[in-house]
Amino acid sequence: MKQRFSFIPLLIAIVGCTSAKIPSTLGDSSNASSYGYHPIDPLPAWIENKEDRDLDNSIILGAMSDETIRLAIGEVTAEGTLKFGTTSVGKAHHSYVVILDYIKYSTDFFRVEYDQGNPSEFTVLPRYEKSNVENSYDPIIRTVDEGDAVVPVYVGVGLRLTASFTANKNGVDLGNLFAISAQASSNQITGTLTVQTLGISGDNISSVIPMPSEINPTTIQNAILALGTIKAKLYDEKTIITPRAVGVYNYIGGSSKTINKFVSSILKERPKLTVY
Repeated sequence: MKQRFSFIPLLIAIVGCTSAKIPSTLGDSSNASSYGYHPIDPLPAWIENKEDRDLDNSIILGAMSDETIRLAIGEVTAEGTLKFGTTSVGKAHHSYVVILDYIKYSTDFFRVEYDQGNPSEFTVLPRYEKSNVENSYDPIIRTVDEGDAVVPVYVGVGLRLTASFTANKNGVDLGNLFAISAQASSNQITGTLTVQTLGISGDNISSVIPMPSEINPTTIQNAILALGTIKAKLYDEKTIITPRAVGVYNYIGGSSKTINKFVSSILKERPKLTVY
């Protein structure tokens, strides 16, 4: 039972205390508007089974050596893309997305090469040789030593709570999910709430996921309780664990254009989770 409840107070401490600060790391989106950690919709990844072991949840999850919780705040630009940054106070008639991520992960990477004539442009270098086996899920790895930069890709599983809304007045508090829910109740914002699992599924998981229709204090509380319950089921035999690419760390710049290139690269050549 300890494992079941350990996640809940941590989440409440993060989203319920305006005075508490989230620890800063190199991957935090709060470090710059275009740089840092960017959550992405879960994308395909594959498992490299080094020792040809019989894999179960304990072994797969054991290969994900890191865990973190991050709060990312993004503003929807005029082009319809997300710009993550340090904004904590919303402006009237502007749209925002606040994402609370719990991820358990390992780190893969891909390399990029800058255009010498235009340093703001870059090409993602291929990481694998093409396999001759049709629909092969075990591509032949090719070490790519050339390139100008290495981009980390977070491969693992996780839980995501996303609040998408439009501010109806200036001064909306974006850094506190409970404050956001209260502001929704008073019509200061209008929006929706999404609860999402990243690479975690199964009958025992589907029955726990809530179906919030709007943002309010009750849906926020129910969502946080559900996330804590799901986290406690990670190692259950009935839980299906499927590693996914869940985020990237951008230190190249370029905002959404760069992230779109990263996503395109991941879709072309799936990152891997290495299991020894």
